[in-house]
Order: sequence, then C-alpha cells, then structure tokens
Amino acid sequence: MKNCINHPERKAISVCHICGKEYCELCLVEGKEYYYCRDPLCQNFLKKEQPPILPSQIVCPNCSTVTEPSEEERRTGKFHCPECELFIDYNYDPPKKLETQRYTELLSSFNQGDIALIRSVFDDAKIDYYVTGQNFLSVEPLAVPAKFFILSNQVEEAKELLKDFKLHIFGASDRNDMEE
Repeated sequence: MKNCINHPERKAISVCHICGKEYCELCLVEGKEYYYCRDPLCQNFLKKEQPPILPSQIVCPNCSTVTEPSEEERRTGKFHCPECELFIDYNYDPPKKLETQRYTELLSSFNQGDIALIRSVFDDAKIDYYVTGQNFLSVEPLAVPAKFFILSNQVEEAKELLKDFKLHIFGASDRNDMEE
C-alpha cells in the first residue's frame, strides 16, 4: 500500500470504495462493508449504506429533554445530552448510560467561520469536545453564542492548539499585517 494522498508522511491503510484513492486512518470513515473518504460525494454513498440509528429528535432518558442529535450522533447511536451531560449509547436495548465525563467550557463565539475552523482543529487533533448553541446562531445571530466544551483532561492541549487563534465577532479581522 502506498502513502496517503492527504498525508504523504503516513502509510495508507485502504482505498475509498467510491473514488479508489488511497488514504490513512485519519482520512477514512468505516462503513458497514467498505471505507469511504471524506469527500462529500463519497460521504453521500456512506450515508446511503448506513441509515441513522437515531431519529432526528430524541428524548433523553435521564432528564427528559427533547433535543436534536448531530448527524454523527444519529449515525453512531452515541448521544451526549447537552442538558444533563449524560452520554448514552443507543446501540443497546435499553440504551446504556455511559460513564459521565467531565467537560469544561473553553470558549464561545458568534462567528460561524471561527466555529468551523476551531471544530476542524479539534477534530484533527482528536480533542474530545462538543458545541452548544451553534444551530441557534442561524436563527437569531448575536443572541446566544456557540460554546465549546472540552474534555477536562484535554483543556490544556486545546488551549495550546488555539494560543495564536484570534476570534472574530463578525468575520472581519483587525489585523493590520494582511496583504491587500
């Protein structure tokens, strides 16, 4: 097997079932039978292969909060209740309550661009986090910020990753060193 197309320094572990390109474990998502890369076209085939386990709205068995799980939570069947902080695995019948993990609020933002970039940084570094209020920003901007909660034992690592990152309220930068 050759090296990953996205990460030339890493060995590829498999090929994407749709595009046939070689990728490392960071770039592939395992489906029922095949691996798929993160390209949107290939991800559409993965979604068809793996129907969501969870419905679009669920009731937390612990606190009875009605909430909408993320696409990832719907697909994996593992849900984090933002209200009571409980982790629930719906792959069991009845759903299994997982060990409670402690999360710490690290930062908040109103800027969708900042939020997407921070999520990308945390995903790439395998930081365990969740975000609350992100979908509310499209309904009522500047009313309630999106808040990032980080697994407590990863807070320092997350801070280090973001030490040079500057949040923007409206997507404009106040940096003067940018070329025009």
